[in-house]
Amino acid sequence: MLSLFLKVLFCIVSTISNLVTRLMFSATAYLLVLLIHAFKVPGEALQGALEQLAEAIKACFEYLLELIIELTSSLISSGFDLFIEAVTSSASVSGAAFGTLVEKTRTSLDELLTDIPEIAEGFSEMISTVVADLWNNYKNALGYVTENA
Repeated sequence: MLSLFLKVLFCIVSTISNLVTRLMFSATAYLLVLLIHAFKVPGEALQGALEQLAEAIKACFEYLLELIIELTSSLISSGFDLFIEAVTSSASVSGAAFGTLVEKTRTSLDELLTDIPEIAEGFSEMISTVVADLWNNYKNALGYVTENA
């Protein structure tokens, strides 16, 4: 059940990331082409504007990568926090309750250990999808600008 939830979460994060980057890069590319066509100015002024735009796109790209890294680290941190919380709460139980809890924990951990490769695969798939979508959206926006400029 945990792996199913995490797969759905990974899919949602990948989709949202793809939509945001596509929107950002497409809007920037359309705006750049519009500006180029609207303000047919001498080469030096246009070059300065393009450099400014390139810096803005680079800053947005860096911000998105920071956001993705922060999201990934917070997901991992939350997972470890949940695991530590589960271990500390099970350690506080004593006597007969401790014996039954150990049995339940052992079966839960067996299920968790069988789900870990599946969870790790889903997480790595999400990260690779996010990075690939980010790169493809960037290339598409750049291609649009070069074709229509």
